[in-house]
Amino acid sequence: MKLQVQKYDYYLIILTTLILFSIGIVCLYAITYYNYLAVDPQWTRTGQYIAFINTMDSYLYPFLILLLVTLGLCIPKRLLGRELVLKSGTVVFIATVILTFLSGIEVALGFLLIVMIGIQLLVLILVFRKSKALRFEREGYVVRLGSTLLHLGIVIVIFNFVSLGEVSYHITVFWMGTIFITLGNLLSFYPDKI
Repeated sequence: MKLQVQKYDYYLIILTTLILFSIGIVCLYAITYYNYLAVDPQWTRTGQYIAFINTMDSYLYPFLILLLVTLGLCIPKRLLGRELVLKSGTVVFIATVILTFLSGIEVALGFLLIVMIGIQLLVLILVFRKSKALRFEREGYVVRLGSTLLHLGIVIVIFNFVSLGEVSYHITVFWMGTIFITLGNLLSFYPDKI
């Protein structure tokens, strides 16, 4: 059983790495294309700019959905057994697909992200309380706190991108997520130095 759990975690790590690499490639392509078009400084005031943004979003959304599905398999496993995670993840995924057709991709992703933020906040509270009900790959309070903050930060940054782009405080939310990611990385990978 332990070997299967390790394989499950290993495949989640590999899949997440590949998805993040793909997102990075899309971002590099977008930066290159943007710089190519920036030869004309007025291009951001044209319809071409809006088309550029919509095209880049359409390239990015499939990878964001894959990342969210992967995180949806990773985050709840701290609270629930793997079989229950797969069943509940399937229900949330089906609800997300239905919402996509009824209300659009942004609303569906917003729903999925709110569910994930709620779960991760619950995990964070349980980590603070040093609950024995949580399951982590590695032991130690600092590592658990780091992993929780890292996952929460990723979900917050994606939520900000998908749902808060037009809101005045979206930069604040972005930086909050970025701080959680950075702090989570430090606590997860360098717990002995903290």
